[in-house]
Amino acid sequence: MVSEESLGEFESSCEGLKKEKSMKITLISPYPDITAFGLRTISAHLKAHGHTTQLIFLPDPYGDNLVFGVKRYDDHVLDSLIPLCADSGLIGITLMTNFYEGAVQITKKLKSALKAPVIWGGIHPTIRPEESLEHADIVCIGDGEEAILELVQKLEKGEAYTKVKNLCVMEKGRFVKNPPRNLPHDLDVYPRPDYSYDDTHIMYEGRIQPLTYELTKTYLENGTVSQYIKKTGYQTMTGRGCPHKCTYCINDTLKTMYNNDNYLRWRSTAHVIDELQWVKKNMPYIGFIWISDDAFFARNKKSLEEFCAEYKAKINLPFTCLASPMTISEEKMELLVDAGLMYLQMGVESGSAKVQELFNRKQMNNEKLRKAFNIINRYKNKMYPPSYDFILDVPYETDADKIDSLKLIAEIPKPFQLQPFSLILYPGTKLYEMAKADGMIQDEKKQIYEKSYTMRAPSYLNLLITLSKNGKFPSPVLKLLVSAPVVDILNSKPMRPVFKSLFIGLKATYRMAKRLTGRGRA
Repeated sequence: MVSEESLGEFESSCEGLKKEKSMKITLISPYPDITAFGLRTISAHLKAHGHTTQLIFLPDPYGDNLVFGVKRYDDHVLDSLIPLCADSGLIGITLMTNFYEGAVQITKKLKSALKAPVIWGGIHPTIRPEESLEHADIVCIGDGEEAILELVQKLEKGEAYTKVKNLCVMEKGRFVKNPPRNLPHDLDVYPRPDYSYDDTHIMYEGRIQPLTYELTKTYLENGTVSQYIKKTGYQTMTGRGCPHKCTYCINDTLKTMYNNDNYLRWRSTAHVIDELQWVKKNMPYIGFIWISDDAFFARNKKSLEEFCAEYKAKINLPFTCLASPMTISEEKMELLVDAGLMYLQMGVESGSAKVQELFNRKQMNNEKLRKAFNIINRYKNKMYPPSYDFILDVPYETDADKIDSLKLIAEIPKPFQLQPFSLILYPGTKLYEMAKADGMIQDEKKQIYEKSYTMRAPSYLNLLITLSKNGKFPSPVLKLLVSAPVVDILNSKPMRPVFKSLFIGLKATYRMAKRLTGRGRA
């Protein structure tokens, strides 16, 4: 275990910018994992400017297995929040749409007993600020570091904050939405994420308690990729944004909000390496680095060459990252594998040309996908089997489109694994707007807010996707099962109840195995 002196290194590294301690800000995350990169970076930024922060992690007890209409948190857990937050001058909660109900529950409890204003930030408040202000006092849209800092400074001085850029408020019953400030070109202005243990808490085993070195290790050990790799991973981001404009993704909406100006940005290699050196020193149990940028491969070749050279020389741990078919190349793969890339995840989404166009991914057609599969497969002896994402249950998708995806899966060179996600029509996306206009969304709470991507429709064709998840399902058999005569029989109306029962039974068995082993995702 590292010493208290080492764990305090984060605070001491900011001494040059610190002022006298001032108003305390509590930042709360309801996410299942404890990475919360944005929240930790905001905390670090506030500390670097002399402010005191408290981090509270409330991992949603249901995680990805949501239960419609059921409260996320027990009353005794939320009651214990009150004394922790009693001396805070501002309370912040980060959330995505599927954590909305939990955030509402937390906010109601806090506001029932405390006077400190509650600010919501993250993707959902950014897209639906007016709805969010039905519960929160303030909403932050877009990047939050500078807006939160300015808000805190104004609260300390007793000044009005209704005109702070990025903030939305209700003023005299009127909704006020201030424009976003320009995105910073230089992400190095922000400190590394705050992983200190001073005034940091977590809900664990049904109660809120201090987040310790050992508990941090336990949570990181149980990360999805950590379980797959069988090493403990540290998750970080080396950039912000995405080069693509997929219609199911909120990145397209955020680009529009910022007028496409400087949306895709990267931290410098030196900045990232400094963070990872701190991690190696203070988290010696870390066995690999988990880079969770939306498209790490989108970095240009020169940038990757610099990163790989420095990473090999100063970090020298295995790492994982995300990629897209448009950004995979032989040159980049060779560079990254040589530097330690041992696993990657790539979004395929569909093998249907019609659905690829619906997703605004027609340039990532099957020819481009096959090329990417083959490049990745050349390194199969140096890497773990890659994961390929597929999106299921698309409202405009036909059985023929699903069969196209299954035929493509039958062509993927082994080894590989699949990650099938049931589509969630997140508010603000182009696909949501289309489905809403076409009357496909009747109950947003059930269809969106309290839907998990694990809630796949129990159908014959989805069952085949599930059976193909580990990449070991024989390709000739899969091709046979999606041939016209077989599909006509097994996917017929009379057979649907049979395969629905099989699908549900298989999923229940998988969930039971997951609970018993603590591994994997259904």
